[in-house]
Amino acid sequence: MKSIAILYASEGTGHRSAAEALRDRFLAEHPNGRVLCRDVLDYIPKILHKTVSDGYLLMARYAPWAWGWFYWSSDRPSFQSGCFDKIHDAICAGYVPKIEADLYAAGVEAVYFTHYFAAANIAASNRDKFPVYYVNTDFVSHRFQRNKIFTASFAASPVAVKQHTDEGINNVFDTGIPIAPKYANLPSRAHARQILGFRDDDRIIMVSGGGIGAGSVTEAAESLALRKELKTVVICGSNKLLFGRLTKKYRGMENIRIVGFVPDMENYYAASDIGIMKPGGLSLSEAMASRLPLLLMDPIPGQEQLNMDYVCGLGAALPLDVPKNAAEAASALLNDRAKLSAVHKEIEKISRPDAAGEILGKGECIPK
Repeated sequence: MKSIAILYASEGTGHRSAAEALRDRFLAEHPNGRVLCRDVLDYIPKILHKTVSDGYLLMARYAPWAWGWFYWSSDRPSFQSGCFDKIHDAICAGYVPKIEADLYAAGVEAVYFTHYFAAANIAASNRDKFPVYYVNTDFVSHRFQRNKIFTASFAASPVAVKQHTDEGINNVFDTGIPIAPKYANLPSRAHARQILGFRDDDRIIMVSGGGIGAGSVTEAAESLALRKELKTVVICGSNKLLFGRLTKKYRGMENIRIVGFVPDMENYYAASDIGIMKPGGLSLSEAMASRLPLLLMDPIPGQEQLNMDYVCGLGAALPLDVPKNAAEAASALLNDRAKLSAVHKEIEKISRPDAAGEILGKGECIPK
């Protein structure tokens, strides 16, 4: 294939990151290829786009219970889920033709979706024109993401594969979640620490609230700041209020560093001894590719809770139920060599640094 489209929705940061990972991997393999990588929400009115995007951010940061209600009520057959389906189809009826016009103009040979919006609708109306693939960005799938209409679906775990096959969807593959190609060729710990200005013998704890800077980052930082023997890096992502508040609070302290959005997360993953973070699908996949032991906190009800249950159930990460005890939990893990070894062993089993390459490779081989 020389021309493909990759469509995502700017609901959080994970769907876009997965789409860009697929784009970059495709172009690495096909330098003369063409990729139409677009946010499907750009096709709907700006006010609706803003409502969807900002609504998710507000719920994730301030009312995760509300997102949990939406997730679970739409994942099971119910009156609410039927209403969600009708609203989705009504929106698609008005705006799918605009998306299709761009796909036809670009002459795409295949379409990959990393978000469910319009995915099944476009697959149904273009059966004879091009294959449509669905790429999951969490370790457990939602009802919206499973559909027989897709040419193939790419899941992130055996659990998600079983969800598909239990519904008679057999054209599904366990590939992992697509992450940027750079995670297949990470810097060494020593080099990453040199880049970031740390010493080889520092004990580094990375705290992250994900791309949107959500969760109990403040509580974890307060706990770790008291431990002078640890070097703590707090990554605030796009949360400017959090960055400003923590920068002011810890100004002048040498054992804690506050940063905002960083384009080189791979260096922070590679340099750190322990990561404390939320269990977003992309963040987990990047950290696992970096072989970073994790303490997971504040899962949003729904996909993040399911991600956390999955990786912690395998022993590839540990839960941090009380973020204000972050320093105690991190020190205990650092000093328990047997536990660290066991966690590393499980991380190795589920790490998929080249998931994007595997997805694209299977996509090109699947009969259309």
